[in-house]
Amino acid sequence: MANTFGALLHLRTKPLADCALAERVGQLCTQHAHVWRDRLLTPLVTVRLMLIQVLHGNTAIAHLRHLADMDFADSSYCDARQRLPLVILQELIAWVAAVAAERAQRCTLGVRVFVADCSSFSMPDTPQLRGHFGRVKARGAKAGVSYPVAKLVALMDAATGLFTQLLAAPLYTHEQRHLPDLHTLLAAGDVLLGDRAYCSFAHLALLQLRGVFGCFRLHQRRKDTAAGRRQWRRPKTAPTWLTPQQWLALPKWLDVRLVSFSTGERGFRTRRVTVATTLLDTVAWPDEKIAELYGGRWRIETSFGHMKTTMGMNVLKCQSVDGVSKELAAYLLAYNLLRLAMLAAAQRQGCSVWRISFVDALRWLTARVLGLGGDGTGAAFRLVEVPDRPGRHEPRVIRRRMKEYDLMTKPRHEYKSSIKKRKTA
Repeated sequence: MANTFGALLHLRTKPLADCALAERVGQLCTQHAHVWRDRLLTPLVTVRLMLIQVLHGNTAIAHLRHLADMDFADSSYCDARQRLPLVILQELIAWVAAVAAERAQRCTLGVRVFVADCSSFSMPDTPQLRGHFGRVKARGAKAGVSYPVAKLVALMDAATGLFTQLLAAPLYTHEQRHLPDLHTLLAAGDVLLGDRAYCSFAHLALLQLRGVFGCFRLHQRRKDTAAGRRQWRRPKTAPTWLTPQQWLALPKWLDVRLVSFSTGERGFRTRRVTVATTLLDTVAWPDEKIAELYGGRWRIETSFGHMKTTMGMNVLKCQSVDGVSKELAAYLLAYNLLRLAMLAAAQRQGCSVWRISFVDALRWLTARVLGLGGDGTGAAFRLVEVPDRPGRHEPRVIRRRMKEYDLMTKPRHEYKSSIKKRKTA
């Protein structure tokens, strides 16, 4: 653990310290033939600054200079981020996920389990971002009022809580269109969980061709919900996200097992859940085990909340597609480093990684990237353990009233023009 974060502790005085993270950044730069001049903002220092920025809620660059105790111009930092290849950040993320996978003890289910889901995030209203991601088509959404929104397609390791992939896609595209990009990260014998948006013949058949098992909530259009084995026939028309050749390569019939169970949890809208799965062995996978397996799907929703609300990823700041991609990669790298710290703390403290406080881990890593505290192995590394409180339910309400401002319904310049007219009248 100390080697993983050693670079972050000594970057202020030794920007290329001999440690795991620094060594990996250097290897990736060499591998991708990325060269740079001997300047203040080297690739490793730039990575550190990006981590500091997102760990402080994506703070302003002017604030970042004070946090890092470094004197650089805002434009210099922007240029350094632009020079840093996105592929280096992506492979650094994959490396952190691989380190976590090696250290994690697999869940009691005995297989690798992944969770796929979608979310969204907003960004500045620029022509490039509007053209690439699109704007919300809701009532009252128009130029100068609404913002571009991207769809976030994610794949999470259920054992460690690390995201192995985050894809930013145009808002009005179905998530299944991007699933083949996630399938390449899965191996034969893995299990993929997801909600009903992923429950289709085509998706389950594609997973089966790769030797991957699927477990998804039954789609609302399927009316046969009785528990037991079924044979699903390949539909006559192919989905738009598959080519005719890919569609014809799928089997004509698919064996699927339906499992129904009651949640019995306060605060859940759904009391009865039916899942469709290709885990057909009822001895190795009884109904109770399927229910336990699918129950872990909700953790990805909690992880989205950590990234978007706690870390502030719900609104990004970059004004170009490439900048948004790197900003998203910086968030993912910081989040995975946090989960890696939580994994180490869980193993050290003898508890489940899901009982470690995310907020406390965020405070710990924020201090470390600033060069504060020890090396991450002392008593201060003991993170807060959140007690297991099954059935706890908190209503989604707020007590403090917000300021009663009107919602923006027209571009800002029109408001200013009307104010100016009233003053001159």
